[in-house]
Amino acid sequence: MRLLLLIILITSPLLPGTTFAWDSVGHRLSAAVVVSFLSDEKREALAEILRAHPRFEEDFLNQIPDFVDQNNEMQLQTWVLGQAAYWPDIARGIPSPDRARFNHPTWHYTDGAWIRGAAQTQGNSYVGVSPFDTIQGEAASSIRAERQVHNVVTAIDYNARLLTDSTQDLADRAVALCWILHLMGDIHQPLHTGSLFSQTVLEVGDAGGNRISTNPHRNLHAAWDGALRDDGINASLPLVLESVAGFTNSELQNSESDWTLWMAESREILLSIVYTEEMINAIRAADSDGTDLKDQSLSAEYIAGMKNVSRQRLGLAGLRMAIFFEKELN
Repeated sequence: MRLLLLIILITSPLLPGTTFAWDSVGHRLSAAVVVSFLSDEKREALAEILRAHPRFEEDFLNQIPDFVDQNNEMQLQTWVLGQAAYWPDIARGIPSPDRARFNHPTWHYTDGAWIRGAAQTQGNSYVGVSPFDTIQGEAASSIRAERQVHNVVTAIDYNARLLTDSTQDLADRAVALCWILHLMGDIHQPLHTGSLFSQTVLEVGDAGGNRISTNPHRNLHAAWDGALRDDGINASLPLVLESVAGFTNSELQNSESDWTLWMAESREILLSIVYTEEMINAIRAADSDGTDLKDQSLSAEYIAGMKNVSRQRLGLAGLRMAIFFEKELN
């Protein structure tokens, strides 16, 4: 019954004439996993914080679909948490001056040469060029002001500290909650954690797959962003939940929240699965011939694997967020 409710509420933004990228679908799916594992007490606490959001009326209340019963607290809270998980992308298009205040493009990803904690391997792939010097990341404890935030890891550091500090302004904690719901999803997307560099065609890097054109998708990053779009949320959500269904309560209670470990996992997938041998050979040949890189075709096998990895990563993201909220939010 709860799964049916989640499907109904998470699909509510998918109205006729509306287009959403994987960023929207993926973040709403991970939020659905959070709700599935979260206790009623914590879910209500998150909803209470979100009500203090400085744009709660414009970006939340005014966007609630008609079929969500606003007198039903469970329905309302579930929809609002899904909206919150996507809100940092909504902030890209809100009017100024709020856009300048809330939109932070560099928070969604990290330089592949940047390492810290459990992520001691770079996320960059180098084809025919020497690896860049590794950048040793600063400690999480040192990230105490917004001006210090420069990538997805330090953004989680900052917003996690802000959200869990009950002495902070409630409106600031509401914005931080949106970022936590969003960024803990982003860091599970492999192409948010590194790039590919080559001698000529990708001398400045592929920007996390954005500069590798693919067929039938626009580019490699868009392919991964849209991995579950054709399947739809109704079909994807049960499979995403199934991917994390085996965790016991004791395992949840004993799990630690280490987002550098999550980044390390994403980088391993990026280097071993996302960039195929065929892609690397094509890049090397284009560099050698001095020609443009041709569109790369993604096989049916590749697309099936991409979908499977995406379901697993979204499931883990949602589960890990639920653990974080249960253990760290007072």
